Amino acid sequence: MECPICYTNAPTYVINCGSTVEHTVCDQCEVTMRMKEPATREGRVLKCPMCRVPEKVSGKRTSFSYEYELSILYAAPAAPVRAPVRAPVNDWRGIADAVMRLTPSMQLQYVREYPQLQPYLDVYNPVIDLVHPHRLAVEAAIAQAERLPFAARVSPENRAAMRPPSPAQYHAFCQSGRRETGECPTRGKTERKCTHAGCAKFVCRACRQCLTH
Repeated sequence: MECPICYTNAPTYVINCGSTVEHTVCDQCEVTMRMKEPATREGRVLKCPMCRVPEKVSGKRTSFSYEYELSILYAAPAAPVRAPVRAPVNDWRGIADAVMRLTPSMQLQYVREYPQLQPYLDVYNPVIDLVHPHRLAVEAAIAQAERLPFAARVSPENRAAMRPPSPAQYHAFCQSGRRETGECPTRGKTERKCTHAGCAKFVCRACRQCLTH
């Protein structure tokens, strides 16, 4: 009879799974299957491959099975993998060319982190930029202008064009002449103009034209 797992060796290990019929495997398969089980306080408990029931008590194991389990249990932990040490960067011009494609805020962040990029980038940094002190006044003027309301930043000659029209310029009560006589049924204001060419009076939908036309 051969092992039902590998079909090579003779089945010499009897699994104590509680079955009325003996479930046996070879010693090599017993070690292989036992090592796949999780480690517990009682060791690695073998699970029967036929009925899927774990062993209540270990069977007659070989010395190789015990030694293999103990060797894994007391094996030295693997050494931690350390990140490779970066070589010193010398090509700051190439890095600056890549940083120049970023937004100004990102460029400023890179300059603050790597001051070596400052000579290659035209970015204002109040901490390390001492070559162009006039930029501080320019930045202060821009910041002061941004704090002002939008209407204050518009020139006086353009403020009239930006002022919204008064309500009388785009809607009014019906001016057809029928409102005074009580014939106009519209009670509210209207935005429609008289349908007569050249007339700029507001006339409701019901009246359509002034009485003078």
